[in-house]
Formats: sequence, C-alpha cells, structure tokens
Amino acid sequence: MARLIALAGLPGAGKSGIARQLAPRIGAMWLRIDSMDQAIWASPSAPRDLADWTYRAAQAVATDNLALGFDVLADCVNDCQASREGWEMAAQRAGADMKWLEIVCSDPAEHRRRVETRTSDIAGLALPDWDAVARRAYDAWDRDRLIVDTAHRSLEACVDKAFALLGR
Repeated sequence: MARLIALAGLPGAGKSGIARQLAPRIGAMWLRIDSMDQAIWASPSAPRDLADWTYRAAQAVATDNLALGFDVLADCVNDCQASREGWEMAAQRAGADMKWLEIVCSDPAEHRRRVETRTSDIAGLALPDWDAVARRAYDAWDRDRLIVDTAHRSLEACVDKAFALLGR
C-alpha cells in the first residue's frame, strides 16, 4: 500500500533538508511546496498571495501518484487544520496510508540562527525572515504524528531518526 508522508513544521526547522535525503532512501516522490509556489510566482499573472492554491494542486498530484502505488513525501509547513485535512483526504481518496512527520527545532536561538543564515536553492524564492517565522500562526495538533527535533543534531542524524520512526 502506498504511503503519504506529510511533513509539517515552521520554516527553518529542517523539513526540506530532511526530505531531500529521506525521499530517495524510502523510495518516495518528493513533493515540495516551495518549488511549486515559486513556479507559480514566475508567471506575471500570479497573485502574491496564493492562499491554499498550491496545497490543493499538490494534494491532487499526490492523490494521482498514490493511486499508482507511489509513496509521496509532501514537504510543506502544514500549519493549519485545513491543510492537514486536505492531505488526509488525498490519502483517503487514493486508498493510501497516511503518516505525519513534524519537524521541529526546540532551541529558539538555533532556529533563529538557521532562519537568518539560510539560503534558498530555488531561484527567486524569497525566504521568510525571523520575525515572519516567529509571528506565523501554527495550529495545535489534534492527530497522531511522529516528531523529529533537529536542535543540535546533524542532518544525517535527523534523517536516520525520521527513517527509523517511519519504519515500513
């Protein structure tokens, strides 16, 4: 049975770094919201606020690939209940397993340092500054999830932890 593994967590916590290494290790398609957002914003007719457009498009792509039997690793903030419900509906429509993997950085000073020093590997993507990350609303969880805390851990250790938590 195909699996939808949806990452969640604030910008700068380490989601994309983990996803980039975890996806090939588990044989999953990496569905990266930041790449999709930037591709849309490259169009001169795109609005600056995409609301939930990219999430909905990504969830449709995920459903199609899950239905074909491919595992999908969705790399996005998933900061609200509505986005979380959208991923769960995508898995349900495809008859796939659903796993939540929340990536956190429990050390605020380290998290801030990461946000303030990171660069984007997506051409043209403007990353949020620390004030934007700190102010961002992030709904409390009301469902089961696996958690990887990236504070004071190497990327490799975080990927190993995620891999072990996900099992098969």
